[in-house]
Amino acid sequence: MRESEVVTPDRIWRPSDNLSPRVRRLREEYYSIDKRPYFRNEVLPFTTGTEWDEVWSPVNWGIIPELVTFMGDFAESLKVLARKVELPEGFWEKPLIVRRAIFFREVLRRHLPVNILEGELIVGGQFNTALSKCHNRKEAKRWKKAVDKWWKRCAEINELGIGNAGAVPGHLIPDYPRVLREGLRGICEDLERRRTGSSDPSYRDFLEALVVACQGARELALRYAEEAERMAGEEEDEVRAAELREIARICRKVPWEPAETFHEAVQSIWLTHMLVMAAESYPGAGLSHGRFDQYMYPYYRKDLEEGRLTRERAKEILHCYWIKHNYAYDFQCRVLSNQGINSGFGQLMTLGGIDAQGNDASNELTWLLLEVIEEMNMLEPKPNIRLHAKTPEPLLRRVAEMISRAQGSPFLMNFDENSMRGLEWQGLPRERLWDYAPVGCLENTLQGDDRSGTVDVNVNLAKAVEMVFFRGRDAATGKRIGPDTGPVERFSTWEDFRRAFETQLQALLDHVLDISDEADRIRAEYEPTPYLSALVGGCAEKGRDITQGGARHNYITVEGVAFATTADSLTAVKKLVFEERKVGLGELKKALEDNFEGHEALRLTLLNKAPKYGNDDDYADEVARWLSRTWTEAVFRRTSPATGRRYRGGYLSWNYWISFAPSTAATPDGRKRGTYLSNAIGPVDGADRNGPTAVTLSVGKLGLETAPNGASHTISFSPSLLRDAEHVEKLMAFLRAYGEKGGTALQVNVIDPDTLREAQRRPEEYRNLLVRVTGYNAYFVMLGKEIQDEIIARESHRL
Repeated sequence: MRESEVVTPDRIWRPSDNLSPRVRRLREEYYSIDKRPYFRNEVLPFTTGTEWDEVWSPVNWGIIPELVTFMGDFAESLKVLARKVELPEGFWEKPLIVRRAIFFREVLRRHLPVNILEGELIVGGQFNTALSKCHNRKEAKRWKKAVDKWWKRCAEINELGIGNAGAVPGHLIPDYPRVLREGLRGICEDLERRRTGSSDPSYRDFLEALVVACQGARELALRYAEEAERMAGEEEDEVRAAELREIARICRKVPWEPAETFHEAVQSIWLTHMLVMAAESYPGAGLSHGRFDQYMYPYYRKDLEEGRLTRERAKEILHCYWIKHNYAYDFQCRVLSNQGINSGFGQLMTLGGIDAQGNDASNELTWLLLEVIEEMNMLEPKPNIRLHAKTPEPLLRRVAEMISRAQGSPFLMNFDENSMRGLEWQGLPRERLWDYAPVGCLENTLQGDDRSGTVDVNVNLAKAVEMVFFRGRDAATGKRIGPDTGPVERFSTWEDFRRAFETQLQALLDHVLDISDEADRIRAEYEPTPYLSALVGGCAEKGRDITQGGARHNYITVEGVAFATTADSLTAVKKLVFEERKVGLGELKKALEDNFEGHEALRLTLLNKAPKYGNDDDYADEVARWLSRTWTEAVFRRTSPATGRRYRGGYLSWNYWISFAPSTAATPDGRKRGTYLSNAIGPVDGADRNGPTAVTLSVGKLGLETAPNGASHTISFSPSLLRDAEHVEKLMAFLRAYGEKGGTALQVNVIDPDTLREAQRRPEEYRNLLVRVTGYNAYFVMLGKEIQDEIIARESHRL
C-alpha cells in the first residue's frame, strides 16, 4: 500500500476550530471526567427502604454478554448505595403502577440533583438512575423467583453461543411532537378527561399513574428554573446572567406548556427525553428522536422570520444540545476504560427522507444539522440520513463529501423505498410509512406509537448448522439444544440435509424465543413505566402500560447473527457434497470436530471452491435468500403470550459476531472455531471478491422485506479514491444504485488497514478517529482489540 493512503492524525475528522469558546469548553469538559468531580452523571440508585427492595433488573440487560459475570454484583452494590426516598402516606395501598409513578415523582421533586454547567444553553444533566421496583413483599418474592430462573437460562444460551434475549428498555421514539404541540399539561388534561369518563377502577388508576409521572417532570423543570434564577442573581457577567434568566423562564414553561420558540422546543425535547432514560433506569440506548429536522423546522423558521433567532445562535443551541446526549456514558465510567465511552448508548436522530406525497422533505434545518454533526465530532446523538430516489443532488453531494472527509463515520444511511417495503410487509399502516424513522442503530419503526423491541433477541444462525452435524447438541459440551435429526453421514440428498437444518433452526429459534417470552412476561407483570406510557400513543386508549403492549404497534425483533457464515456453509454443503461430490459428509464432520486441524486441504477447498454470498453469484445468493426468508418468516409466525407482541426479523449483529465466535464450532465454509462470524447482512470477511457493486446486487436479491427491522451493511472504501470531486461523484452514483438495487441500511468506512494499524500503535494521536462498526459508530481506539482487528480485516473496495 502506498504511504499516501495512510490517513495521518492531522487529517482525521476532528471538532471544528470554529466552535464558539462556550461550546469548545463544554465539549472538552465532557471528555475530562477526572476534571469534573462537580458533575458526573453516574448511576444514582433510589430505594423505598424495604429489606426486599430491588433497583436493578437483569431482564433489561440480558443481551449484553459482558455483563453476565457482573450482574449479581451490580444488583447488590446498587442496593447498598441506594438513597432512601420518603414515601407519602398510603403508598403501599396503591396499585403497583401508581406506586411507581409516585416514586418517580418524589425522586424528581426532591432527590434528583439539579446542576447547570458553566455556559450551557440547554440544561438537564442528571438522568442515570436505578429506581426502586416499588414491589411489596409478595411481588418482590415472585419477581425474584422468576428472574433467577430466567437468568439461569439466559446465561446458558449466551455461554453456548446460541444467542441472547431480554426485555430491553429504550429503542423507540416517544411522541415528542405532541409534547411540543400540547405540552405535558395538554397530555395530562386528555388523561384526566378519560379518567373522568370511566367507571373502571383499574383504568382510572392507570391514568392517574400517567398524570402523576408527568407532574414529576414539571416539578423537576421548575427546580431547574429556580437554580437558573439563583445563579443569575450571583452572576457578575450580565450577558450570562441574562442567559440564565432566559433559561429560568423557559424551564418554568416547558415541557409542561407547549413550546413556542426554537430554544423552548429544544429545551422541552431534552428534558422530556432525558427523563425517559431516568424513568426506565436505562442510559439512552436506542431512545431516539425520530425525524428531528421535520418537527423542529417550524420553530426554527418562525424564529428566523420574526427576528428572535439567528442561524449562528440556533447552531450554538444545537451544539449545546449535542453535548448533553453524551453524558449517558457516565453511567459506566467506573467500570469501563475511557470513562465508559464505548458507543453503546445510541440515541438516533433522523434527517431527510420523503413527505406524505413522496417528495423530498429536507429543509434549511437539515442543512444546519449537517453542519452541527460535522463540527462536533461526537458519538451522540447518532445521525441517520434517509435517502431516496428524489434526494436532491446537492444534499446527496453534501453527504458524500462528509463521508469522504470524515472516514465515513458520521452517518448511517437508510434507503426509504427498501425500508418502507419491509414495514408494509410487516403490516404497518401504509398511509404512515413515509414518516418512519429508525431507532438505536438502524432499526425501522413508526414514530410516537411503536415499540418494536428492536434488539430484544439475537440468534446465532450458524449454530443451527452445528446442530445438524452434532445431532442437536452443542459440539463442545454435548448439551442438548435441538432434536436428534440423525447421523449426518446418512443424508443422501441435499433435501435430507436441508430438512434437518430447518428442524434444527426451528428448535434454535423456539429455544431462544421461549426465554424472550419469559423476559417479556416478567417486565409486563412487574415493571410498569408510567412516564413513558404517557408519551407513547395507544397506552392511554388501551389502558395498558408500554411494558404490557400498550403501544398501538407492538413487536419484538429477532436479529439474525452470522447470516453469511450460515449461507456460505449451506452453499458449500449443497455444491461440494451433494452436487459435485468432492466432499463427503463424514469427512466434513470429522474436519469440523477437529477444527480443521489435519484437514487443511479440505478447508482450502471449502474456502476457494464453493460459491460465496456477496459476489453477485446467483447460486450462492439463491441459498442466502432461502435462508433469510426461512428464518424471518418463521419468527413472524410467533407472538409473545404475555403481551401479544409479534416477533419480526432483522440484521444488526451488534458485536455478537465476535463474542459468539469462540463457542461456535468450525463451519462448512472453512471457518475455524473462534474466527469471527459474519457481520449483519455483509459477506464473510474476504469472501466478497468482485467489488462493491457485486455485494450490493447480492444484498438486493435477498428479499429483505421479510426482515422489516432493517439490515445493517457495512462497506469500506479506500480513502485514496475519494480525494477528488470525480470520485465523490462516483460515491454518489453508488449510493443511488444501492437505493435501487441493494438493502435497507448502509454505513461506509473510508479508511485503510494501515491507518487503523497506526491508530493501534499510536492511540493517543488518533483519539478522534471514528469508524463504523455495525449500525453504529465508535472511537476506534476505544474499541476492544478483537473488534479493532475485525475492522482491519474488512475488504477496502475501490469505486
